[in-house]
Amino acid sequence: MQVNREQAQLILAACRPGEDDRSDPQVAEAFAELQRDPQLARWYAEERAFDEAIAGHLAAMPAPFGLKTRILANVGTGGKESKLRWAAFIATAAAAVLLLAQLVVLNRGSSTPPAKLADFREEMISFVRLQPPLDMQSTSLKPIQQWLTQTGAPPAEHIPPRLAVLETMGCRVLSFRSHKVTLVCFCHGKDNKDIAHLFIIDSAALPKVKSGEPPVFAKWGDWMTATWTEDDRVYTLAAQANQAVLEQFLPGA
Repeated sequence: MQVNREQAQLILAACRPGEDDRSDPQVAEAFAELQRDPQLARWYAEERAFDEAIAGHLAAMPAPFGLKTRILANVGTGGKESKLRWAAFIATAAAAVLLLAQLVVLNRGSSTPPAKLADFREEMISFVRLQPPLDMQSTSLKPIQQWLTQTGAPPAEHIPPRLAVLETMGCRVLSFRSHKVTLVCFCHGKDNKDIAHLFIIDSAALPKVKSGEPPVFAKWGDWMTATWTEDDRVYTLAAQANQAVLEQFLPGA
């Protein structure tokens, strides 16, 4: 059955580059109509050029740091008010995801590059800077360690001594590039009003982080971080403080 110009446009607009199924009679007829109708052919060329331009702009847009982390961390937590708030947040995030969908399709055949430490630091900080609720609360480290053994998350082991003796707030299990991340919050400073956040992730998630080297410091806004490795795990301590404050809680301090 031959299709007219309007019908052919609807069919062609639904076809993705390289995925048009010409074994379908209607799709095949729509492409045949391109050969018969110069105006339709010009429209199709402009449509493809527009799609490529949009894909190029999307490729230059980085996904917001912490977006996936915050969504995954809040699934199934909180009461009715929390669920309503996150429903609105997820709806907004979904709009961004739809905009990035074409980019995902274009890149799905390419290999995923190893995660960068900078990405990990910034995504984790973007999460804790909004004071997230914790999965488990405790003022001492031992109950936290016992609770974490039941979750399959990286254990809170090899904590530097001067950090381990601090009062804790609790812990939370996050996710980064499909790897579980342990977050333990420690109180420090005058009247324990300041918080130091310790993130622990398997080193396989950050293969470019070298073991056996001194802690690496990095500043992000008003946050300072220190990262080191221990027993095939990467540790990142983050706080709204200067480097000297973090140095007192690191291994060997």
